[in-house]
Amino acid sequence: MNKIQYLLLIFLFFSNCENNIEDRIPAFQAYVNGNQFWEASSFSITTDISGAVISGNTFSGTIIMYIPSLEVGVNNLGSTEIANAIYQDTTYYSTSFNGIGSIAYLSDGEVTIEEFNSEENTISGTFNFDAYNETGEYNINISQGVFYRLPISVSSEN
Repeated sequence: MNKIQYLLLIFLFFSNCENNIEDRIPAFQAYVNGNQFWEASSFSITTDISGAVISGNTFSGTIIMYIPSLEVGVNNLGSTEIANAIYQDTTYYSTSFNGIGSIAYLSDGEVTIEEFNSEENTISGTFNFDAYNETGEYNINISQGVFYRLPISVSSEN
C-alpha cells in the first residue's frame, strides 16, 4: 500500500507543475522561434481614435501589436496590412518589412480578438507572426501567442 501512495504522491506533484494560462490572470505570453518561452513581466493595452496598441516586455524582448480596433475577430498582419506587429530584442523586427532572397519572403501573421469583456474592460485573444529586420536579412517567428484578460486603458491623445 505504501508504494501506491508514494506513486500517487509523485504523480500529483508532477501533474501540478504545468504553467497553465488559467493560473495567470492577466497573462501575455508566446514562443520565440518555436522554442524560447516569452512571458511579459509588464504589459499594456491603450486605445484611441486611431486604434489599439497591445504591448508587453520582459528582459529578453518586447512585443508590440497595433490593430485598428478591439472588435472580436481576426486582424491580419503583414507589409500590406493596416495591422502590424513588432518584436525587439537586440534587433528590431517588424511585419512591415519583408525578407530578401530569390523567393519572396513575406511577413505575415494575425492577431485574433476572441473576447472583449466590457464589464471588466479586458480583452483576450491569440497571436502569431513572422517578422523581418529592416534590411530583410534576418527574421523571427512568434508563435502560440496568448493574451488573456488584459486590462484596457483609453488614451485621450489623438
